[in-house]
Amino acid sequence: MEPLVSVIIATYNRADLVAKAVESALNQTYKNIEIVVVDDGSTDNTRQALRQYEGRIEYIYQGRSERSKARNVGFRHSSGDNIAFLDSDDLWLPTKIEKQVQVLNEKPDVGVIYADAQFIDRSGDTYDGEICLDVLKRKRQDFYEDLMTDNIVGSPSAVLVRRECLVKAGLFDESMNACEDLDLWIRLARHCRFHKIELPLFQFRIHTGNTQCKLSLMAKGYETIINKVCRDTPPQFEYYKNEAIIKLLSKIASLYAQDRNLRSFMLFCVRSVFQELHWIIGVSFWLDFFRLSKEKYRKRLRNI
Repeated sequence: MEPLVSVIIATYNRADLVAKAVESALNQTYKNIEIVVVDDGSTDNTRQALRQYEGRIEYIYQGRSERSKARNVGFRHSSGDNIAFLDSDDLWLPTKIEKQVQVLNEKPDVGVIYADAQFIDRSGDTYDGEICLDVLKRKRQDFYEDLMTDNIVGSPSAVLVRRECLVKAGLFDESMNACEDLDLWIRLARHCRFHKIELPLFQFRIHTGNTQCKLSLMAKGYETIINKVCRDTPPQFEYYKNEAIIKLLSKIASLYAQDRNLRSFMLFCVRSVFQELHWIIGVSFWLDFFRLSKEKYRKRLRNI
């Protein structure tokens, strides 16, 4: 018997898209799956749109609590040995789960499998706008170092994870409404190995409702990441912590600047002085800050 895969779909007011996501899960070539859809307080006709799948999915309705809690509720109602999250605006290609389960069976030391994405627009056509793929590229020698600053894994829709690894690492942080996936990948990376399938196995839908378009919300997510990096970095990666903090600060400042909300960035810096005093006044932090600033300035001069 092939292992059961639990598919967790959290949705909110996406009646026009969630049925397509469910169809892409039902149409997998790997058939031993269960699908749990958690409706996070939708006020549109999401319930009616999903009624056609009665008996083939488990539908759970909860009051509006945001997607992290919705995913966690879905996990607690699931029973599979392996867990796959599917965002309700994304689609899986038919062989996605089959290829990922095959890798998990072949590599018992791997706990998380992820894959590349195809990009589509809201109507499902190939997205022809500009996409920044730099955050998905490996830059550091160690996988964990990359995750300290960038979500190189990507969307939860890309991932299949062993249940035991999720239990060990903990679920989504329900206080986070952005970057909660990056936070989970960081915690998982402390307990298990990741493996990437270098093929596009899902379709990531780009539209104005994407969290990535909500710049100040993304900045808030990175604020939480930076605090966790300060507090929870394993001893073997302490040498990289200052550099990671500086890169995250730059990312946060850039997001607030693009959103014309630098006041929030200044407030974050002020809070950091009081909450994380041990790193922001540390000599080593400022030495690394000036070293990285000098390196960045030299690179700009070379490119002129």
